[in-house]
Amino acid sequence: MIMGMDGAISVRRPGRPRDARADEAILEAAAAVLAECGPGRFTVDAVAARSGCGKATIYRRWPSRAHLLLETANLATVQLIDPDTGSTREDMVQMGLTLAAKMQDPLVGGLNAATIGEARVNSQTRESYARFIAERREIPLAVLRRGVERGEIRDDVDLDVVLDMLAGPVFVRAFMSQMPIDADVMRRAADIVFDGIRP
Repeated sequence: MIMGMDGAISVRRPGRPRDARADEAILEAAAAVLAECGPGRFTVDAVAARSGCGKATIYRRWPSRAHLLLETANLATVQLIDPDTGSTREDMVQMGLTLAAKMQDPLVGGLNAATIGEARVNSQTRESYARFIAERREIPLAVLRRGVERGEIRDDVDLDVVLDMLAGPVFVRAFMSQMPIDADVMRRAADIVFDGIRP
């Protein structure tokens, strides 16, 4: 609390305001460390050394290594946009192609595969990654709900399962079978799914 020359009293908030430049420097450093070392060897110490920011500064912004790792991953991974082509099937194909392109990128695909692996053994990473994935599902689920409203999808269908079925080929082919993921594959998958969910 400070009294000014005019007798007015103001309250000073504790601590300094968050510096956006520090945020940017930390995230840039984190992206570089992630690209060089991968998620398994990603450490706050390495990010601090590269960014020139102290570990305390980093932990004030991200409470754990997992939070920083996932935000860094978030910046590198796909940001889905609702294409709204007028056809729910085509909307899902377009988003699937965007997802497929990103998952086939060596950095992004490798990052996702490694993060999934770490989430299996690290509960904090698992919880953070689950929230991360839930956020990524919001737009395609909204597109599917719009399809129900348009009468393109039955109203008794479990849309979470539909989304899993449409996105499944991307993850199976990118991370398991290494088979090609192209527009033809995505359209054939969409045809199979939509044949089963039409009114």
